[in-house]
Amino acid sequence: MQKTCRQCSASFEITDADLKFYEDVSPVFNGKKELVPPPTLCPDCRLQRRMAWRNDRTLHHRKSDLTGKQIISMYSADKPLKVYDQNEWLSDQWDPFVYGRDFDFTRTFMDQFDELTREIPHMSLYTTNAENSYYTNHTLNLKNCYLIGGAGNCEDSMYGRFIVSCKDVVDSGSLFLSEWCYEGVASQLCYHCLFFTYSRNCSDCLMIEDCQSCKNCICCFGLINKEYCIMNEEVGKEEFERRLQEQGELTYEKISQLRSNLQQLKMSLPHRHAHIFNCEESTGDMLYNSKNCHACFDCSDCEDSKYLSFTPKGISSHDCTFTAPDGVEWCYEAGSTVGMKNTLFTYLVWFGSNMLYSTECNHCHDCFGCIGLRHKQHCIFNKQYTKEEYEALMPRIIEHMRQTGEWGEHFPEASSRFCYNESVAADYYPLSKEEVLKRGWKWHEGVDTEKQYMGPPFPAPDTISQTDESICSQILTCTQTGKPYKVIPQEWKFYKRLGIPIPRHCPDERHQSRLKRRNPRHLWQRQCANCQKEMQTTYAPDRPEIVYCEQCYLATVY
Repeated sequence: MQKTCRQCSASFEITDADLKFYEDVSPVFNGKKELVPPPTLCPDCRLQRRMAWRNDRTLHHRKSDLTGKQIISMYSADKPLKVYDQNEWLSDQWDPFVYGRDFDFTRTFMDQFDELTREIPHMSLYTTNAENSYYTNHTLNLKNCYLIGGAGNCEDSMYGRFIVSCKDVVDSGSLFLSEWCYEGVASQLCYHCLFFTYSRNCSDCLMIEDCQSCKNCICCFGLINKEYCIMNEEVGKEEFERRLQEQGELTYEKISQLRSNLQQLKMSLPHRHAHIFNCEESTGDMLYNSKNCHACFDCSDCEDSKYLSFTPKGISSHDCTFTAPDGVEWCYEAGSTVGMKNTLFTYLVWFGSNMLYSTECNHCHDCFGCIGLRHKQHCIFNKQYTKEEYEALMPRIIEHMRQTGEWGEHFPEASSRFCYNESVAADYYPLSKEEVLKRGWKWHEGVDTEKQYMGPPFPAPDTISQTDESICSQILTCTQTGKPYKVIPQEWKFYKRLGIPIPRHCPDERHQSRLKRRNPRHLWQRQCANCQKEMQTTYAPDRPEIVYCEQCYLATVY
């Protein structure tokens, strides 16, 4: 079945296997399945819609609506929402059943859900066991971390997203099991590496990409089990150390030159069509230990799934995003949903089953349209029902949603608690303010720094040795955006130890630069440049890189 996306007008395919999946995940009430219809949006627009409901990095000062104390929150003070500090929200100082109401069959579901959203309290941040790591969000088991999002089991790390089991890493994204690293992207098991991408099990390397098990390499691409290499040339230990000493202390200009040299080298060498390791019958990128997974990105230990992103342990699920650390099973259109089974159209729902169109619920089962419930069952719009009442009412509600065109659709972007440019969607699907407002979505204006006196700007010195800790009291100005930013003492000590100059760009601009080092989360049909076999890859056909299929690439690099 070919369909046309109602948002971007792109053509996309619904296979027989997809239709079987939608039937299999359809909820059952009183022995009758309430069939989930095929999607009306293409996979990219569906991912964009889910991402618009998540904010990892844009944090705000505001007051708790319960106690009035000053807090940090993912929700800005101008949002028409009631926000409580984490501990307050998790306490017994409020009752989510107070906000319960009957379903009104004269109104749309989203109109009623939006009303409940505006009235009920929301948790300021989602962190668990975060020691001295207040300025983080969607994080678990952190110590001494600052401005990282979607991270777990990390220590002494700053400025990044999707950082897992890392220590002393700064300015990184999708980095796993690494230590003393800077500007690492989509890599794992690295130690003391700087400016590296798509690399595994490397140490003491500078400006490398797609390298595995390499040591002491500079400006290299596509190497495996190599040591003492510069521009992919093995130079030996003595020559390597001589050139390293000749290079001297790193400056911004030297880093820019190394980056340019690597880019030139890359264009002359074959690229792997996708980073897929220990997988069977799978497509996507950054996919590990998975079987029968298609169009999946940044996933591991998944099986029989499609259109997953940032998901470990995704089993028999489609269109699920941000499900770490416990994954999902038989779920569809679930965002930031963890440890769930048989769950559809949710956001921030953890550990339960059979949840529909709900958000911020923990350890709940068989609920619909609920917000903020804990350890509850058979609830609709935060109102308790018996099992028999629930089973009788749900088919009526679903039929009403069919009539309004809402059944089978995830929460729309226009109803997100965040403005588009605060959300993760803006990183992967950037839009201008004019485009966002034209679609009827929200835009956050931010703080006008020009109207705030920030003190005199201070230029970032060329080398770290030209600074001392007093630079942490200075206001620096981003050379790309003009935005002011600061260096915190923990950050300066990290740069000092690794010999890295103070960044000339603000954290937001550095984050955007890291995103550009990865390909889009989209698959194109393209021919292998060596054997001409058709393959699915994240390299668009009109891109100039030399792209090989897996077999040809491995034959070349080994």
